[in-house]
Amino acid sequence: MTSYVGPWRPIDVVIVGGYSRHHSARARTFEQVAALSNAYEVAFHLDSSRLTRLAESTLGRLLPGLGKHRRPRAVAMIARPPVFGRRFYELLGASKIALNGAIDMAGADRGNMRCFEAMGCGALLVSDNGNYPPGMTPGVTIETYGSAEVAASTISQALMNWPRSAEIAARGRNELNRFYTKTRQWRDFVDLVERI
Repeated sequence: MTSYVGPWRPIDVVIVGGYSRHHSARARTFEQVAALSNAYEVAFHLDSSRLTRLAESTLGRLLPGLGKHRRPRAVAMIARPPVFGRRFYELLGASKIALNGAIDMAGADRGNMRCFEAMGCGALLVSDNGNYPPGMTPGVTIETYGSAEVAASTISQALMNWPRSAEIAARGRNELNRFYTKTRQWRDFVDLVERI
């Protein structure tokens, strides 16, 4: 991801991911962080579920029981279409902070692909508390928040202290490159296949 690490990061906070009923904790966090768009450049690129799209349609607004599947107004107002592939990596490389949130069924385990992508593109990963893989250490290589209610303040503090936060992001990228090498990936893959 080296080619996507940009020196200029005009986007303060980026969120790229899904939005559905399986993301209730993430949805609360998104709503809190959306309020930062008054002071910062916040980009939400959300891939909404079919049920969310139906609930937000003209017909869906008339049908009872779909209201709980609509995105909060603050989120819907700043939401942009989803991005994928190289465009996604370019977006991460142009962002200071990449916000991540685990899906509800993850329990306390963390370290989804978004974590690796954000750190690999040099953005500061800000994610929810949990059990992270080696190399993802809160306050050292990533920042974490305890609840949706403090996610926005965690991000604000990181942006107000950007030189320190940029150092954490750089350490995170370096640690990722040091620990998750191609050699290790291949060895882990071979080990996995041998166990099948």
